[in-house]
Amino acid sequence: MMLSVAPLLVWAWLNSENEPQKPNIDEEKQAENTPAVVAPKKVRAKKTKMSRNQAFQVLIEHGFQPQIPTKKIPKVEIYAQDSIDLPLKRITLGTVNKKPTLIHFWATWCGPCKLEMPHFAKYVRSQDTFDVFTITPELKDGKDIDFKKIWNFYKSYNLKGLNACSDSSGGLGNFLNVSGIPVTFVISADGILFGSFLGATDWANDELGDALEDYMDTSSK
Repeated sequence: MMLSVAPLLVWAWLNSENEPQKPNIDEEKQAENTPAVVAPKKVRAKKTKMSRNQAFQVLIEHGFQPQIPTKKIPKVEIYAQDSIDLPLKRITLGTVNKKPTLIHFWATWCGPCKLEMPHFAKYVRSQDTFDVFTITPELKDGKDIDFKKIWNFYKSYNLKGLNACSDSSGGLGNFLNVSGIPVTFVISADGILFGSFLGATDWANDELGDALEDYMDTSSK
């Protein structure tokens, strides 16, 4: 299995009681037969730009764990699908990109993931700073039927603006030492790992989003 999960985290996931409500069965069936639509971005208005130190302090207050020292992501391939109607594409991480990257590990059976995902999806739609890859160990072999399961899950929870990604080789998860989910890794445009948010994060907090974007912007200068 790609992820080795700590026993206490497993207990927390399986005993999570406050999951978002799913639509009824009829709505779920309709979701399976409805083409996926990539939600348009509506970038939120930001407040006064923070300095790097100010942004860093806000990130720490929201559970950010800096990678000290920073390290370079190796070249590793993942498979991504932007909607159920589009073909899989091969993405090479660890190279120089135009944008920094958020890599979000989660699973459909993870209770905290289900609580976090609606807010994370909304944040993803509200920003244009990061490329975002949502990776689940349920997509081990890149099979179309497995990807369909993820898209149906997105529809059943009304999650818009996310992609479905597979770390089929396990190379990325192993390098990042993923031992629990949800976890979100923050990577600069030149492939440097800056840190991570382990556990459900308050992505509904606009201050967190602003700080993350300002920190990555100023840290590259």
